[in-house]
Amino acid sequence: MDTRATKIVVCGEVSHRHEADDHLRGPGTAVLVRRGPLRSIVIACPDGCGGVLTINLDARAGPAWHLYVDGRGTSLFPSIWRDNGCRSHFIVWRSRIFWCDNRADVLDTVDTEVVKRVRSSLTTMFKSYISIAQSLDIVPWAALVACNQLVRSGAAIAGEGIKNGEFKTFE
Repeated sequence: MDTRATKIVVCGEVSHRHEADDHLRGPGTAVLVRRGPLRSIVIACPDGCGGVLTINLDARAGPAWHLYVDGRGTSLFPSIWRDNGCRSHFIVWRSRIFWCDNRADVLDTVDTEVVKRVRSSLTTMFKSYISIAQSLDIVPWAALVACNQLVRSGAAIAGEGIKNGEFKTFE
């Protein structure tokens, strides 16, 4: 039986990391830690292994993920890749978990308005989907999906090799 979660459910907010574990209710449940600014998000590993992940959201404390919360759900960027324990690797976008393994899910929720905005931001110079997302103030996963849609429709070119993750329009 597959115990993997398919969604992230934020079920509370606490002031200190040690308070978070009591609020976790199973794989994919999460608790925000906020003391002034957001400090971290604590997640019951969605793989179902029983592990608990503490994801830094505070750039003052070192490399940090970015949390996005909007009407479509909760997103984290970049992906989460456990280098110990179950070694799971996944993306959280719009409260959905996309697995990055041999059963990989596909980021495929195309938003036509986002595609239009991304298309208008592309030039003949390669740009990373991350910088496109930053310039448009959107979740990077949404920018990546839009860029891939533009490539499939013939309106953009995807970079290869060291340009992987970069996109441009035709010359």
